[in-house]
Amino acid sequence: MSLTFVEPQTDSEWDSLVKSFTSYSFLNSSFRFHHEKNYDPKAFRFVIKQDVQTIGILVGSFGSTKLFGKFLEFKHSPLLLNESKENWIDIFSFCKELAKNENCFMYRVAPLVEKNTLLSSIYDELGFVKAPIQNIDALISQYFDLRKSEDELRHDMTDSTRNNLNKLMKNPDVSVKIFNDDSQFDLFNSFYIQTEMKKGFVGKSIESLFDEFRKQIESNSFYMIVGYFKGIPVSIWQCTVFGKYIHIYQAGSDSEFREKNIRMPYILFWESVKLGKSLNCEVLDLFGGMLPEGYAGKRHPWIGVNNFKESFGGKKITYMHLMDYPVKKVVYRVFYIYAYLRTVMKGYTVKW
Repeated sequence: MSLTFVEPQTDSEWDSLVKSFTSYSFLNSSFRFHHEKNYDPKAFRFVIKQDVQTIGILVGSFGSTKLFGKFLEFKHSPLLLNESKENWIDIFSFCKELAKNENCFMYRVAPLVEKNTLLSSIYDELGFVKAPIQNIDALISQYFDLRKSEDELRHDMTDSTRNNLNKLMKNPDVSVKIFNDDSQFDLFNSFYIQTEMKKGFVGKSIESLFDEFRKQIESNSFYMIVGYFKGIPVSIWQCTVFGKYIHIYQAGSDSEFREKNIRMPYILFWESVKLGKSLNCEVLDLFGGMLPEGYAGKRHPWIGVNNFKESFGGKKITYMHLMDYPVKKVVYRVFYIYAYLRTVMKGYTVKW
């Protein structure tokens, strides 16, 4: 193997390296890594070197299922500055050994790469399988270019969205506050639980989220935008800032709030735009919840969220499909059938 994998010496060294890539996210950040280590002591990150030259990063953690055992996953990773067939093959060989050493039945990769014929051919050659799961971890997302002026960004919205925003901005009963501390944790907890119940999904545990939020606060990467009606909080968006990106990572709202024509998420989006611009971010990422291209009009649990996010304009970014490498092929075959059926029976698509 011509590549070496070494641990970074400092967080600042690591984060500077991550930010040198064209595409990256806070899932590659040091604060996210330290959060992962709290829940998986075997989580790891490596700087990939070719001789003395740094060419990439690798970030991984282990998970487990009751039925199939352990697996290894690389969220938004590996990332390469110097792409070649030989380098990709060496990296995947290293990943395979890591998975085998921990008795994993598979490992899963998700580099932030848009359509790439070289990588596709390598996946085919090595025997990777498209993961039987929907586009999790914002591998399809709506991006907004914050280098545009506010007028340009407003122009990109649909007429109805722009009108809704204008009404909210002129309404004296509507106000917004931004926080970068833990003072709104109780409010977030309440709204997050209500949103889970209303939407029928199970998100991360609140304990895990709050641990992650605290790591972000320590890194000056955390913001909460709270929308009020007549002084009462009714909706909240949590923003994570890393490098050129501001990600809308989590959100919640008062499920009992029914005031006519008060659609608070519209103004929270706009405040996120202004916050990102004030912090010199270049991209606002609505962080997933989007349908694959060509899927509009079909039934899907995310159809409403997708349409809402698209109404603001921006550009849909689609990264390559999550890919699984079966380490234990028989176990993986059974897992694939189980995971595929579980995904499609919930109304999602694994094709994107």
